[in-house]
Amino acid sequence: MHPIVPIIMALGAILFLAGIAVQARLGVQRINTIKLRGKEYKVWFFVTTTVVAGVALIMLSVLIPKHMPYQPESASNSVQPVLSSNLKYELDSVLSSMNLNNDAMMNTINRFQVEYQEASQRNEKNTMDLLILEMAYRIRTELQNRNHPENQIEREVERIIGILKQPIKQGNDK
Repeated sequence: MHPIVPIIMALGAILFLAGIAVQARLGVQRINTIKLRGKEYKVWFFVTTTVVAGVALIMLSVLIPKHMPYQPESASNSVQPVLSSNLKYELDSVLSSMNLNNDAMMNTINRFQVEYQEASQRNEKNTMDLLILEMAYRIRTELQNRNHPENQIEREVERIIGILKQPIKQGNDK
């Protein structure tokens, strides 16, 4: 959740409840005008303004996460798994020979490495197997979309998966 959302929602709720409270209190007393900061306002105008502003702020707090996704900085600075230089070179050469070294595939591979290592540390064999199946499917699909020969696809998928399953050392992304 975006850190500004609770603040905006709280302000909206305060405004909404303030408008309702003013209407309840001054409506019972039959007061028609309010003097605020040296100006006089009609009660209905003040109540309408505060209630509408409160509802608008609450709606804004609901829409913010949809239109402004939030990713904390600490997650981007976290320790990322790093392949050894030999394995990284081998993976890069295999991917470039098959024209798979685009940003989408590299992001998928990086995500796979992070999730696979986490599952490996927790010793979750089922999760590791599912991650391998998902990665193999994505590589296979990419190769089929690029019209690679069917007899080479399985061999290349196994080769890439073999590289990615190698023990990963921890490194800092900086």
